[in-house]
Amino acid sequence: LKEDPMKNGQTKPAYNLQIATNNQFVLGYYLAQNPTDTRTLIPFLNILNNQNMLSQNIIADAGYGSETNYRFIEDHFPNCNAFIPYSTILKEESHKWKADDRKVMNWEYSEKDDYFVNCNGVRFNFLRYSVRHDSYGFERKFKVYAAEKYDENHQLISDSLSPKGYVKKIYINPEWEYFKNKAKDKLSSSEGKALYYQRKFDVEPVFGTLKASLRFTRFTVRGLPKVNRQMALVIMAWNMKKLTNKIGQFCEYQFNPKEKNSEIQFFKLHFAIFITEAVY
Repeated sequence: LKEDPMKNGQTKPAYNLQIATNNQFVLGYYLAQNPTDTRTLIPFLNILNNQNMLSQNIIADAGYGSETNYRFIEDHFPNCNAFIPYSTILKEESHKWKADDRKVMNWEYSEKDDYFVNCNGVRFNFLRYSVRHDSYGFERKFKVYAAEKYDENHQLISDSLSPKGYVKKIYINPEWEYFKNKAKDKLSSSEGKALYYQRKFDVEPVFGTLKASLRFTRFTVRGLPKVNRQMALVIMAWNMKKLTNKIGQFCEYQFNPKEKNSEIQFFKLHFAIFITEAVY
């Protein structure tokens, strides 16, 4: 959204439009009343599933990569392949991230005894389990590790204490780490790279053309039911535009100007019209 003329930074009324596309044809849409994409994926997938429009491959950008969404897809759509990166997937591959001593992923881990050793040699042992709930009620399970306060000579380890004198602790979410590794494996495969690369050419041009070509930049009605109907008309117009282009390409390919047989030309013309009527 552009800044309003008063430039006072006020929140502007808007809807968050979600679309599912295949070859730039819109298969379904969802208008959400929240600003983040993360919370829109689950209801949108349910809508597509109820309309029998849910694909086996679910491709989305990093704005949809969350533990909530990963777990929902694995629990409710086990036959679907989710090619969805999380927000820090690119940063984790950078040299700066891998050289950061504060990142737990760069620490040494003993799977047998279940402890971490940071870059300063401080050992963090498993302490307890912890459960947290976000503002939407989603449950996250953590493993809490606490630093060893004393060394073998019973001397205080200064690096094990926080600036306020408390023992340092780290919280590890095993389920989140599992989903992150699973997303990495899928997106690093040849199939995942090809599908995710195609996403930017499939979805993004639809939004750009709706705004630039169809000049649809704002709703002219109020209320979610009316806005949904107006959005449906716009999506229908877009799909008809795409269909017209496809039929034009078909006719250009099929019709040969040098062909003198009028009966063949007549048959090809009516065949194209038949396809148009059938699709509509």
